[in-house]
Amino acid sequence: MLTAILVDDEEKNRVTLERMLSNFCPQVNILGKADSVRAAIALIEKETPDVVFLDIEMPGGNGFELIEHYEEPAFEVIFTTAHDLYAINAIKFSALDYLLKPLNIKELKEAVDRAEKKKGRKSEADNKKRFQALRSNLAQPDKKFTKIAMPTSEGIEFIEADDILIAQADRSYAKFHLANGKNIIVSQPLGDYEELLEQCNFFRVHKSHMVNLNHIEKYVKGKGGYIIMKDGSHVDVSVRRKEMLLRVLTQRDE
Repeated sequence: MLTAILVDDEEKNRVTLERMLSNFCPQVNILGKADSVRAAIALIEKETPDVVFLDIEMPGGNGFELIEHYEEPAFEVIFTTAHDLYAINAIKFSALDYLLKPLNIKELKEAVDRAEKKKGRKSEADNKKRFQALRSNLAQPDKKFTKIAMPTSEGIEFIEADDILIAQADRSYAKFHLANGKNIIVSQPLGDYEELLEQCNFFRVHKSHMVNLNHIEKYVKGKGGYIIMKDGSHVDVSVRRKEMLLRVLTQRDE
C-alpha cells in the first residue's frame, strides 16, 4: 500500500481526488485530508505518509511554503494545480511530479505508479536534492531556471543547463555531454527533456541531438552541414533543420 494525504483548500477538489483514488488507485491508502499548509504540516507529522498530493494556490500559504518547511522530506510530492506555466516549469525542472486540474484518470494512475516505484527505492537524499532544486529554481528573479534534474543509476544529479554542451538520444536513454568532459546517462528518452532544454537555449539540430547554442564555435556548410562545439566535438545538422538553425544563429549575431 501507498499511504497518502490530500492537501487542497477546496473541499470539492479533495472529494474528487479521494473518489478518483478510491476508484482507480486502490493501492493508495488515504490517511487524511488538510485544507491549508498549516493543517497539512500537522497531519504529515502525525501520519508520516509516503506521498502528499499538494495543491499550490491556497489562502494563507501556497504549497511551495510547505516544501520550505522540510529540509529533508521523507515523502514524495505530487502537486495538483491549475495551469500555471511558471509553477509547472519549476516543478518539472526539479524532477517533481504534478497533475493538472481538472484531474485526468490516466495521468493520476501514472503518477501513483511512479510514486510506488520511488517508494521501493526511496532515498531521502534524492528527495532533499529535488526540494533544494525547486527552492533554487523558484528563487530565480527572471523566472529562468538554471538547474535540470537528471535521475541516474546512482541517484539524482542537478546540472546547470549551461554546463551541458550536447544532449543526445540513445534509444530509450538520453546522454548529456558536459563542458567538463563528463557524460551523464539518464534512463529517460531525450524527448522528456526537449521542452526544458529549449527554454535553456538549446536547439534540436538532428532527431538524435540537441546542442547548447551558447557553446557553438562554428557552423560548417554542407548538404546539412555540421556544427563544431567549443570542446571540438562535431554534430551533424539534418537537412530539414539547417535553414532554421541558420536563422537562429543569424538572429543571435544581430
